[in-house]
Amino acid sequence: MTDSHASDLYDAVNTWGIDDEFFLKFATAVPAARVLDLGCGTGRVTLAVALAGGKVTGVDPNGTRLEAARAKPEAGRVEWIEGDSTAIPPDHEFDAAIMSANVPQEILDDAELARSFADIAGHLVPGGRLAFNSRDPKARGWEAWTKECSHKLVQLPEGESQHWYQTGWAPVSSPASMR
Repeated sequence: MTDSHASDLYDAVNTWGIDDEFFLKFATAVPAARVLDLGCGTGRVTLAVALAGGKVTGVDPNGTRLEAARAKPEAGRVEWIEGDSTAIPPDHEFDAAIMSANVPQEILDDAELARSFADIAGHLVPGGRLAFNSRDPKARGWEAWTKECSHKLVQLPEGESQHWYQTGWAPVSSPASMR
């Protein structure tokens, strides 16, 4: 699978949902808000915020996803930056910041996650707000991550493609056995 195919597949599978609606309302609660979208990916929420009147900066470490975002209609309304939270320009201030689509869960190192939150806080104006989401383990979402529950056909630029989630179980090795 190419990086471009992965971006197209991501957009086809992850259609607009209630969580996106929440982030859009949060980011646009202040008219013409300056908004940081950290982990903006292919720009679905980022562009919606820009089209709703926000002045948006989208930051993501994946250059291919940013390429996909930049290729979308109205992408010129957004400042796109490749990198993590350390790439936010020092002179940028934001009224709101969002980390949608489970972005914090993609930052696996605790120190890096703490730094990301500190970087965001350093760019928020007094009274600025941050919203992010996470998974609720009590919801047991992984139970639907099977081919039987998630299989669907999606339309991609190169044609129809099948998509599904499938998880497996692997024993966790202890640090001693990893030497």
